[in-house]
Amino acid sequence: MTSRAAIPEPVPRTRRWRARALVAAAAIAVAAVVLAGTWWLARESAYAGLRTQSANDLRLYIANVRRELEKFEYLPSLLADDSRLQRLLREPADALAWRSVNRYLQLAANVSNAAAIYLLDDDGLTVAASNFDDADSFIGDNYSFRPYYQQAAKGRLGRFYALGITSNRRGYYFASPVGRGDEILGVVVVKVPLAPLERERGGSGREFIVTDPAGVIFLSTEPSWRFKTLHPLTAPQRRRIESTQRYPGRSPSPLQRESTTALADGGTLVDLGDGGSFLRQERGMPTAGWRVHVMADTAPVYEQIVRSVLLAAASLFAIALAAGVFAQRRARLAERRRFEQASMEAAAANAERVRAIIDNTRAGLVTLTADGRIASLNPTAETLLGRSSDSVSGDPLTGLFDGGDRRTLEQGLRMAAETATPPLLEVSAHHGDGSDLPLEVAVSAMDLPEGRRYLVTLHDLSERKAGERALREAHDQLEQRVSERTRDLLTTNRRLSREIEEHQRTEAALTRTRDELVQAAKLAAIGQLAAGINHEINQPLTAIRAYADNARLLLDHDREDDARGNLSLISDLTGRMARIVNQLKLFSRKSTGTPVAVSVPAAVDDALALLDPQLSREGVAVFRHWDAAPLYCLGDTVRLEQVFVNLIGNAAQAMSEAERREVHVTLHADGDWIEVRVRDTGPGIDDEHLAQIFETFFTTKDTGQGLGLGLSISARIIEEMGGTMHADNDPEGGAVFTVTLPRTTEDANGE
Repeated sequence: MTSRAAIPEPVPRTRRWRARALVAAAAIAVAAVVLAGTWWLARESAYAGLRTQSANDLRLYIANVRRELEKFEYLPSLLADDSRLQRLLREPADALAWRSVNRYLQLAANVSNAAAIYLLDDDGLTVAASNFDDADSFIGDNYSFRPYYQQAAKGRLGRFYALGITSNRRGYYFASPVGRGDEILGVVVVKVPLAPLERERGGSGREFIVTDPAGVIFLSTEPSWRFKTLHPLTAPQRRRIESTQRYPGRSPSPLQRESTTALADGGTLVDLGDGGSFLRQERGMPTAGWRVHVMADTAPVYEQIVRSVLLAAASLFAIALAAGVFAQRRARLAERRRFEQASMEAAAANAERVRAIIDNTRAGLVTLTADGRIASLNPTAETLLGRSSDSVSGDPLTGLFDGGDRRTLEQGLRMAAETATPPLLEVSAHHGDGSDLPLEVAVSAMDLPEGRRYLVTLHDLSERKAGERALREAHDQLEQRVSERTRDLLTTNRRLSREIEEHQRTEAALTRTRDELVQAAKLAAIGQLAAGINHEINQPLTAIRAYADNARLLLDHDREDDARGNLSLISDLTGRMARIVNQLKLFSRKSTGTPVAVSVPAAVDDALALLDPQLSREGVAVFRHWDAAPLYCLGDTVRLEQVFVNLIGNAAQAMSEAERREVHVTLHADGDWIEVRVRDTGPGIDDEHLAQIFETFFTTKDTGQGLGLGLSISARIIEEMGGTMHADNDPEGGAVFTVTLPRTTEDANGE
C-alpha cells in the first residue's frame, strides 16, 4: 500500500504575522531610502539643467548688451576729429559755428539712434547739444562732476552709466576728448539709451538684472526691481553715488527677500516671498563695470522633483506588488497540496490583475507566435491599429505593412531572435480606416513553456512626425527668407555703389569748379592791378628810350664811358620790368594741388610786392609787424598768396575815402598755430554784415566793382589748409581779418 506524502503543518499565525511585520518594516525602510535618494538626485539634476540653461541665456544676454554698446563706442572718437567741434571750442562766440555744430550733433544722434550727443568745453560746460531746440536742452548745464568727463579730460575714452540730470532717463555715456595732440579743448559725449536692453528675455521664467559696483539694480526686465539693491549700501557707497549724482532724486533700497542660499555647484537660491523663488547666476562685464544676473524661476525644479518622486513611488509600488505576488505564489506553492484550490483561485486572480495592467498600459502590446502571427492585441494596440484582436488573430503582423516597412519588420523579428536587446524600428502601418499610421516598434523575443513568442510594443509617432514636418516647413521658410534678404542686400549694395560713384564724380566737378573760381578771382585781381603795373612799366620804358638816344649821341662824340653808364641804367630798368612781369606770371599760374611747406612771411611779401603799384598809387602805407623767425604752414603757395592779395587789396579799397590810409600786417606763432592779422584804418564792417561776410556772392561794393567771391574763396582755401578765418572790427577803428594756420616745419611735405 502506497503511503501519501505528509502535508506540512501550517506555520502558526503569530509567527506569520511577526515575519510579515519585519518584511513590511524592511520594505518601508528601503522605500524611504529610495524615495529620499530619488528626491536628492532629481533635485540635483533639475538644478544642474536649470543652471546650464540659465548660464547659456546669461551669455546670450551679455553678448546682446555688448553688441548694443559697441555700436556707439566708436562714435565720440569719430565726432571728436571733426574740425567744426574744435573750431567752436576755440571760438565759442562764433554764432555760425554754434548753429552748424548743433545741427551736426542733431543729425548724428538721429542717424545713430543715440539718446543725446553734446559738446562740453574745458570747464565741463555744455556749449552744443543735439537737443538744442528742446525745452530741456543740455546747453548751459555743467557736467564736470561726471566721471565720464573727468576720464575724457585726461585723454581717455570716458564711460559711465546713470540717470540723466535733465532728462531723468537712464543711459550709458561714452566720452572722448576733443583737440589736437596733447591739447584738449573739450569733451564730446554720446548718451546711449538703455531701455532697449530691458526688452531682451531669456525665455519663459527668466528675468535679467544689471547691477553697478555698489549692487544697485539699474536695468531689469522686471520693472518692480529697478533701483533696488542686492544688499544694504554702506555709507561710503551712498556718498559715492550722491557725489556722482548717478541716481538723482532716488534712494536705492534693498530688494525684499525671505532668504538667500548659496548652492555648492554654483548659483544662489533667492526666495522673494510672494514674488517667487529664483536661481540667481551672475557674470561680470569689466569694460562697462557691470555685473549681469539671470533670475530663473525654480517652480519647474519642484515640479520635476515631484514627478520623479511620484514615478519612483509608482515603481516601488509595482515592485512591491510584484514581490507580494511572488511571495504569495511561493506561499501558495509551498502549501499547494493543502490549499490547491485556493492557490488556483489566487493564480487566476493574479492573472486577471496582470491582464488588467497590460490592458490599461498606454503602449500598444502585440503578442506573436513563433512564426510571426498575431496571438493577441491589448486595447491600446486595438485603438492604434483600428482593428479588434479577434479580427486579426492568426494573421501575420507583417500583413499590416507594405513594401520597405514590411521588410524592416521582418528584419526586426530576426534580430529579436538573435539578440537580447530589442531593436527600435520606425515603420508605417495600415490603420483600420485605410490611413497610414507612423509607429515606433520594439520587438522582444520570449521563451515561454509553450514555446517561442514575440512581444511587440507599439508607440504612436503621429504627434512627433507632425512636429518634424512643422520644423521642416519652418526651416524651409527661414531659408527662403534668408535668400530673399540676400537678394535685397545685393540690390541695395549695387545701388549704393552707383550712388558712391556719382558722389565721387560730383566731388571732382566741384573741385574743378572751385579751382576755376580761384583762377578767375586771380585774373580779376590782375585786371584790377593792370593800371598800376602799366604805370610801373611805362616809366622804365620812357627812361630806356631816353637813355638809348643819349647813348647814341655820346657814341657819336666818342664818349664811350658815359655811353656805358647809360647802358648800365638801361639794364637795371629792364631788370625792374622783368621782376614786375615775373610777379604777375607767378600770381596767374594755377595751383598744383599738392600741399608743401609754405613760408607765410614770404607769401605776405609776395602779395605786397604784387600790390605795390596799387598801394603806391592810392597812398596806402603798409606796416609789417613780425620778427625774422621762420614760420611755415602746410599748403599751397599760389593759393595762400591769393588769400593775402584779396585781404590787403580789400583793405586798400575800404580806405578810399579815409584820411589816414594804413594797412598793418601782424604775424606771430602761438604753439602749433600761426596767426596772421590784416588791419586797416577804414570805416570798418557793419555789424549786420559780419555774419554774411564770407558767404558766396555777398558784397558791400558798388555794382560792377566785385562779385562777392574773393572772401568766400579765401575762407575755403584756409579751411582746406586746416585753418580758420574770421572778420571783426578793431576797437581803434577799421576792420581786422584774422587767419589761423597750423604750423609745420620747413622740410614737411603733403604725403
